[in-house]
Amino acid sequence: MSKLLTRLTYASTATFKGNINGGIESEVARILLQSRRNNSKAKLGGVLHYGEGYFFQCLEGPRDQVNETYKRIGLDERHSDIQILTSHNVEKRMFKNWSMKYLPLEENLNRILKQNGQKKFNPYIFDNNMIEELLKACVTSIDPIADLGQEGSNKKDNAQTSWWKRFWSKK
Repeated sequence: MSKLLTRLTYASTATFKGNINGGIESEVARILLQSRRNNSKAKLGGVLHYGEGYFFQCLEGPRDQVNETYKRIGLDERHSDIQILTSHNVEKRMFKNWSMKYLPLEENLNRILKQNGQKKFNPYIFDNNMIEELLKACVTSIDPIADLGQEGSNKKDNAQTSWWKRFWSKK
């Protein structure tokens, strides 16, 4: 008998001012590193998108772990106005190989926004169909910093690792 899995999506507003460093906002890079470490241990997966000062995130995994992680995010001072968009039980994961996949606003996401009459990224106004469409696009999109904090990564000196070394050497 399989354990009950939950998929939860939420929107929140960033409380920090953007500081792009090597192609990704610095605070978002910190969130990703922490999420990837924690989520791997908790058997969680998902995707994170940051754009226009907003976060859109999907968490999936065991219900208790998803709920615990969401509560912790709600206490994180980097997020405000946190709002659950969807939450439901699922039989299989969309992001089984990702403790936390990151996607910048790129061509697929821009296409979805345009098709749904959105001029800017604002996850608070996404309907269920748009969320599903966005999640499906996230599954097939490329994470530009895929190795940042991912357990089991064996790529030693690729562009993502080099970016990460440059990012932390400036701290």
